[in-house]
Amino acid sequence: MANPLIIVESPAKAKTLGRFLGGKYEIRASMGHVRDLPKSTLGIDIEHAFKPEYVTIPGKESTIKELKAAAKGASEILLASDPDREGEAIAWHLAHVLHLKDPRRIELHEITPSAVEKALNALRPMNQDLVDAQQARRVIDRLVGYKLSPLLWKKIRKGLSAGRVQSVAVRLVVEREEEIEKFVAVESWTLDAMLSKLDLPGRIFAARLLSKQGNEEKLELKEEAQVRDVMAQLEGASYKVLSIETKDSTRNAPPPYKTSTLQQDASNRLRMKPNRTMSLAQQLYEGIELGTEGPVGLITYMRTDSFRISDDASTAARHFITESYGPTYARRDKVEFKAKGPVQDAHEAIRPTDVERTPDSVRAFLTPDQLRLYRLIWQRFTASQMTAARFAQTRVDIGAADYVFRANGSVLVFDGFYRVWERDTDNDEERELPALAVDEPLNLQELKPEQHFTQPPPRYTEASLIKALEELGVGRPSTFAPTVEVIQTRHYVKQEERRLSPTELGKTVNGWLVEHFPDIVDVSFTAGMEEELDDVEEGRRKWVPIVREFYKPFSKTLTKAEGTARVKVPMRETGEDCPKCKEEGRNGRLVYRMSRLGEFIGCSLYPECDYIKGREGQEKAPPPEPTGEICPTCGKPLVKRTGKRGPFVACSGYPKCRYVKREIDPADIVADRVCPKCGKPLLNRKGRFGSFVGCTGYPDCRYIEGGKRTVTPPAPSELLMDDPCPRCGKPQVLRQGRYGEFKSCSDYPTCKPERAARTSARPRGARAKKPTVPAA
Repeated sequence: MANPLIIVESPAKAKTLGRFLGGKYEIRASMGHVRDLPKSTLGIDIEHAFKPEYVTIPGKESTIKELKAAAKGASEILLASDPDREGEAIAWHLAHVLHLKDPRRIELHEITPSAVEKALNALRPMNQDLVDAQQARRVIDRLVGYKLSPLLWKKIRKGLSAGRVQSVAVRLVVEREEEIEKFVAVESWTLDAMLSKLDLPGRIFAARLLSKQGNEEKLELKEEAQVRDVMAQLEGASYKVLSIETKDSTRNAPPPYKTSTLQQDASNRLRMKPNRTMSLAQQLYEGIELGTEGPVGLITYMRTDSFRISDDASTAARHFITESYGPTYARRDKVEFKAKGPVQDAHEAIRPTDVERTPDSVRAFLTPDQLRLYRLIWQRFTASQMTAARFAQTRVDIGAADYVFRANGSVLVFDGFYRVWERDTDNDEERELPALAVDEPLNLQELKPEQHFTQPPPRYTEASLIKALEELGVGRPSTFAPTVEVIQTRHYVKQEERRLSPTELGKTVNGWLVEHFPDIVDVSFTAGMEEELDDVEEGRRKWVPIVREFYKPFSKTLTKAEGTARVKVPMRETGEDCPKCKEEGRNGRLVYRMSRLGEFIGCSLYPECDYIKGREGQEKAPPPEPTGEICPTCGKPLVKRTGKRGPFVACSGYPKCRYVKREIDPADIVADRVCPKCGKPLLNRKGRFGSFVGCTGYPDCRYIEGGKRTVTPPAPSELLMDDPCPRCGKPQVLRQGRYGEFKSCSDYPTCKPERAARTSARPRGARAKKPTVPAA
C-alpha cells in the first residue's frame, strides 16, 4: 500500500521528520518556493484586478517533476511548509502545480515527536486568507520595486531600489542623523559629597546634592560659578542624617523571546547580526543531529510576535526549575506576558522544545554560534518561569547648611531569575550603605563637582532600529532582519562601531522620496498598510481593494515624478587636498565617493585624476579598523583592511583564519524578495552555466533558483520600450549586456528573436574601458 507524502521546504526539516515518522510517510522538500512572479516583467495584470502572473521559478522544473512523481503514487499528500504567510503561499503554489483539489496542511510550531503526532491529528485545509495577505504584500512590493526603482535609476543613479519598509528604515536613520547634527549641547553640573560615619572614616559613601532644605524642587546647577558658590557654603558645614527610608522591591523576570527581542538581544549580548541570528534559529528549529538520537528540533518556530507559551511547556519548565534550583525559584502558576500593540499571536514565543535539554547537554553537537544562541533562548525561557528577584532599598537624606543631599543603597536579597539570567551590571549596580541613624552626624571627606553636557540622541544600532520599526508598526517579524540587511547592502546606510549612519547616497534617495513619494516613506502610512495586511490575514478585508487603493494615487505620483529633474549625489569633503593633484599643480580635493563596494576616498577631479586613498603604490595602507562584527568562521573580530583592489572586510585572525566577507553589488540584489530558507536578501549571480538567483547568506545558506545549464534573464534596466517585439508583439525592454545596452523581448527566453537590436555603438569584442585602436 502506498504511503502518504509530506512536502516540506528544506532537506533539514525533511530529515528531522523522517526520523520521527520512520517508513510510514514519504517526505520530500520543495526547496522553498516553486512559483513566483517573473523577474523579467512586472508580472501583474493591473487592468484585471491586479492578477499575479505566476511562473515556475527557473531551475525548479526538476523539483516539480520529482514532486509530481512522488505525489502520483501517494495515498495522501500533506503540505508541511512553515506556519506563516510565506509558508502558506508555498503550500498554495505546491497545491497548484500538483493539481491538488483539497490540499491538507500540517501546522508545525515545533519539530518534536509529540508535536508532529499532534499536528498529524489536527490537519487543516488551506488558509486562503493567509495566502491572500502574502499575495497582497508581494503585489504591492512588486509594484513599488518595478515602477519606482527604474525611476530612481533615471533620476539619481543606476542600481538603486525602493521598498515600503526599507525606505522607511532609511528615513529613520537619516532623520536621526539630522537630529544629531542639529543638537546643541547644554551644560549642567552635579555635586557629590563623599561622606563617612564618625567611627568608620574608611567606609566612604556618596550622596548627591538634591535641593535646598524646605524646597522639594530639584536644584539645577547650570554653570561652574554657581557650583563654586554652593561649595563655599558647604565646605565648613555640619552634615547629619535627616531621614531614612527603607523598602523591599522586586524585579520580575523578562518574558520569553519573540522574533524582534531575540534579534535585539543577540545583537547586544552576542554581537550577532539579525540575519545571522535568524539563520541559526532556522537551523535550531529544523533539527540538529544529536548523536544516536538523530536530528531533533531544539526550539519552536522563530518568526513570532507573541509572548504566549503552552501550558505543557510552562509546567515542564517549572518542574525543571524546582528539581534543579529548588522550589523557591519556581513560579507557582503559569504567568501570562502581555505584548504591547496589536499582535497576530499565531505562534508561541521562541522557546526550547524541551527545557531538559540544557545548553551543556547539547554542547557537543552544536557549532559555537548555534550554542551561543541556543543558550540565550534557553536561559531567557527558563528565567521567564522563575520567581522575581528581591532587593532591599535604602534612601537617606542628609542635611548640610541649607542644602539636602541624597544617598541611595540597593542590596540583592534573593537572586530569583538572576540565577540563570545574567544581570545588567551597568544598570543594576549594588550599592550598600553603612548602618545609619536619624540625626547622626557625618564626616565630609570631599566635595566632588562634575561637569556634564546633554548628549544628542544616539545613532541607531541594528538592534535599536529593529526595536523602533516594531514600535512604529513598520514591518513584521519576518521582515525586520532582511530590512536592516538590505539598507546596508544597498549602501544607503553604513555601520561603524556598530552604529548606523546614512551615506550621502542614502540621504539623497531619502530626500527625493520624501519630496516626490511622501507616502512611501511615511511611517504612519506604512504602519497602516501592515494593519490592512493583517486584516486580510484575519479575513476582515479582501486584498484586491487594498492594492487598488494603494496603486491609484501611487500611479499618479509616478507620472508626476517623471517630469522632475535629475538629482546629483553630493560629494562630502574630507578636508584634505589630493596629494597627486598637489604634485601635478591641480586643485583636487579628497572627497567621499561611492562605488559598488561602498564608500571610498578619491579625488574630486575624477576622471582627470584617478587618485584613490589607500591604493597600493600611492601610500601605505591604513591599519585595520574594527567593524564591530564577529567572524562567522572562528569567532574573532572582523576588521576593515585595504588591499590593492580597495577596502574589504576580513577576519583579524589572518592568516590562521582566511575568512573574507563577500561584498555585494547593490544592483544585483533582488529588490522585493528574500530567501525562503533564512530570510536574507536574494542576489542575481552568474555561474558557469549562466545566471541564477542565490542567497546572500552563502555558504551558510545554499538556496538557489536556477539550476545547472539554465539561464535566468536579467531584469529590465529601464522602463518598457515603446516599440513591440517584431516576432511576438509583446513589449520590448532595454537590457544591460556585457557590450552595452540592447533591446530585447520582455518574454525572453520564451521568445528569442534572431538578433536583438543593439543600442550601443560599441562593436562586439571591444573592451568597455579601453577600446582597441587599430594601427594606422
